[in-house]
Amino acid sequence: MEKNRADQIKSQLRQELREELQDTIEEEIQEELEEAQAVLKKKTASQFIFSISKGSFFAVVAVIMALGQYSEAVVLISDSVATVRSIFTNDIEYELISKIHVGNTESYMESLLGSPQVSKSIDNEITANYFFNKKYLLTLFIKESRVTAFTILPLKADFQPETIQTVEGAKALGEANFIAYPGNPQLYVLNHAKTASYYLESLDKGRTGLFVQSYLGLMSYSVDAESINLAALYKAEVHGTEQEILKLQTQFRESEFPNFYGEGELNLELIEKSILTGAELSSYFGQL
Repeated sequence: MEKNRADQIKSQLRQELREELQDTIEEEIQEELEEAQAVLKKKTASQFIFSISKGSFFAVVAVIMALGQYSEAVVLISDSVATVRSIFTNDIEYELISKIHVGNTESYMESLLGSPQVSKSIDNEITANYFFNKKYLLTLFIKESRVTAFTILPLKADFQPETIQTVEGAKALGEANFIAYPGNPQLYVLNHAKTASYYLESLDKGRTGLFVQSYLGLMSYSVDAESINLAALYKAEVHGTEQEILKLQTQFRESEFPNFYGEGELNLELIEKSILTGAELSSYFGQL
């Protein structure tokens, strides 16, 4: 009798746990669905597909719970919620990038990012590790197992991580022109070729940044995305006078919005060495 009673109580508790977990699942997924639908708005076809996916998801979770695998169900829920957030927002990626700082250890970075897909020697002491995501390309510069610099190149137009902090708050990459960022460029480098067209500058952060600089840049890998102002500045660098160069650089910084950002202790020439050509991007990541 006592054993039957114990089994009955255990069965009842298990059922209550299933129901409670199911309610939790539905509440959490419903919140993600509401956010996704707010983004999609009138995209009814996408909403229909998402509704079907929701039903399939609950069916899978129900089977897992019926088998008593509650920990697996929790992992599945967590992964699915993260997937939904990543598809319809950039919050997860922004949160990840916010954890990257100059001085972090290489092992800590790999615990967050995994192993780099590509690694390249910049000089005898520094290695550039490339982490490709369909939304961005992150480059970490490693010296003696420590991050000495990092750069971010968005690969989607709506991917705009926070950059330099100002008195008005952090600026999102791509929301302001070069001249809106605090500080004057200490150095700049540029190139305008078929393999890659770019302008990079380093900004002194002053005492607050200690030995850390900020890097801003504009990059393009296609003819359609090329900057007329960059082409003119490059031509002046080759053939123009100092006055012409200064005028065109000012014009460039007033007109163009950066799509490349980073921070670090390295000089700009080393950052430039890490820039991949269009052919390298295509070869390494199938992306151009």
